[in-house]
Amino acid sequence: MLDKNSLSQLQSLKQEIHDSVPRFEGKVRATGGRFGFVVTDDNQQFYMSPEEMEKVLPGDRVAFRVEEVDTKKTQAIIESLISTELSDFCGTYVIKGKGHFIQPDHQALNRWIFVPPKARQNAEEGMLVKAHLSQHPYPAGRAQAEIDTVIGSSQDAGIEARYMCQKWNLATEFSETELQQAHELAAAGIDALSTDRADLTELPLVTIDSASTRDLDDALCATVTDTGWTLHIAIADPAAVIQPGTPLDLMARDRATSAYFANLVIPMLPAALSEQLCSLQPGVKRLALVAEVAVDQAGASTLTRLSQALVSSQAKLSYQQVGEFMADGSLGDIDAALQPSLDALKDCAQALASQRKNACLVMEDRPDYRLVLDENGKVKDIVRQERNDAQRLVEECMLVCNRLCADWLQQHNSGIFIEHAGIRTERIGDVTTLLKEQLGLEKKPKIKSLEDYVSLMKQAAGGDDGLNIKQIISRQLERSNLTTEDKPHMGLGFPRYTTMTSPLRKYNDLLVHRMIAAILTEQPVPAVDAPLLSAIQDKQAKARVAANQTESWLKLQWLKTFPADAQFDAVIQYATANNIMVRFEDSGVEGQIDRRKVKGNWAFDSKTLSHSNGEQTLAIGQTVRVSVQTLEPDSRELKLALQP
Repeated sequence: MLDKNSLSQLQSLKQEIHDSVPRFEGKVRATGGRFGFVVTDDNQQFYMSPEEMEKVLPGDRVAFRVEEVDTKKTQAIIESLISTELSDFCGTYVIKGKGHFIQPDHQALNRWIFVPPKARQNAEEGMLVKAHLSQHPYPAGRAQAEIDTVIGSSQDAGIEARYMCQKWNLATEFSETELQQAHELAAAGIDALSTDRADLTELPLVTIDSASTRDLDDALCATVTDTGWTLHIAIADPAAVIQPGTPLDLMARDRATSAYFANLVIPMLPAALSEQLCSLQPGVKRLALVAEVAVDQAGASTLTRLSQALVSSQAKLSYQQVGEFMADGSLGDIDAALQPSLDALKDCAQALASQRKNACLVMEDRPDYRLVLDENGKVKDIVRQERNDAQRLVEECMLVCNRLCADWLQQHNSGIFIEHAGIRTERIGDVTTLLKEQLGLEKKPKIKSLEDYVSLMKQAAGGDDGLNIKQIISRQLERSNLTTEDKPHMGLGFPRYTTMTSPLRKYNDLLVHRMIAAILTEQPVPAVDAPLLSAIQDKQAKARVAANQTESWLKLQWLKTFPADAQFDAVIQYATANNIMVRFEDSGVEGQIDRRKVKGNWAFDSKTLSHSNGEQTLAIGQTVRVSVQTLEPDSRELKLALQP
């Protein structure tokens, strides 16, 4: 038996050994395989073996030690779980023998999760479910889940949108309290709110939108002047109706946006407001914020007045109607009394577009793809639709309104702005090298200021020497960001930009209306903080992803009806060292080619995002012929093979 002195020495030795082993905290990152990594706060990355990965989940924060596997390799060994961020998830119910599992629909969670007998909610093989984690795998290495909702079968009509709403936590119904408040506001009307508003009901305003749209949030008219035009842009004003902190306001803040699916619309506001009381329906008086803009013959614009007003739209026109009028002057069933304003709108919008093309940046036109659904909610056809002149007219009016309102807010030391920082930081080196080479510059250009960025993008658009430099660079941009700071929108080439033209559909636009109203009435401007803007942006991003994944799912179901040996024309959209992402020209279906499986000695150029084998180059914007290799609609996965 060891005496006390020996025990003390042994404990000290153990402590020294313990202290000599490197220890860290970090966040678990999964990979496509069974292994993973843990990343520390200072961006150190340590390998985690499949055995260690079984004990944790993606996003877990863990304490770990680092051990040597051999002289060239170390690995992380988990010592404790600090926190976990994965709680609920969706997936497919799988029965394997006597075991019941969920195959998660989660990009980083690549394992089945066991469901104990009492937590199965009578789910059947292949059903789509939503569940929450009831037992974390640490330390035993066995995660368990409890089913909350059996959503349905992948064959059910409309299951795609319903499933995505569950997956991305999008509310689909309004509470009784919210509906009651909306109906009470609609019943009360706007008479009491119309006091002290400018009466602009005589303006020949019209709404121009899709024929089926009912939440009409903007109306336009224009008149000819000696120097150009006066453009009026009326925007629906739900902020005058919905008071901050009420159930409707809190609900709208939580939703943050309307979500649009092929067979489902989830509005931010109840129909009693978004389609009735606040919608700029024709022939009725409505509350609006109206921007009066002077536009000269060259397209230069000035905000001459911003007012809280009472308006009355003269007509609800569709893009098709106005597009036909702009093409050949045909009025069709449009009231002839509206022709002078429509003529002025057409000429004014063209001047604005010309000025913007010269002074700012114009994004490439992309076609829309309309899904034609059958009685079961599945796609029976996909129709490619090019944007017409009427859509461009409305776009120019919205852009000038938002840009000038951003300037106005900045002058009043207020506002919510849409920041766009330009090229992603990690891509600036390759982009500036590409510009130097392709534009024949003496040295790598600076690209961080708005002026430099706009100048270089214009040069890129006109001097690509066989490469579509503008498209290459456009695939390497930062995402836009909501902020209260006055920062440029590099993608548009604007010194600052906001959005206030969709307050029925976006909560940040509604907040901008409140700011404008406060300034106009000399009241304190409501404070907006970074956490609120971050939450709004996160919810809007989830709604977009839900809609995009739903559309992809539906398109891939449709694609599965084609013969197995069918071939398609696809345009290269983006490329990495291993994969090439493409979009089918006729249908908008998107998939990827594993370049490693294309025969030949290929090399990847990180500057041009292209692959070449000396004889052939695969570059962004190029059309290639492809066939289907792997098609999994439920997981939105399409792998393609390149054809000669």
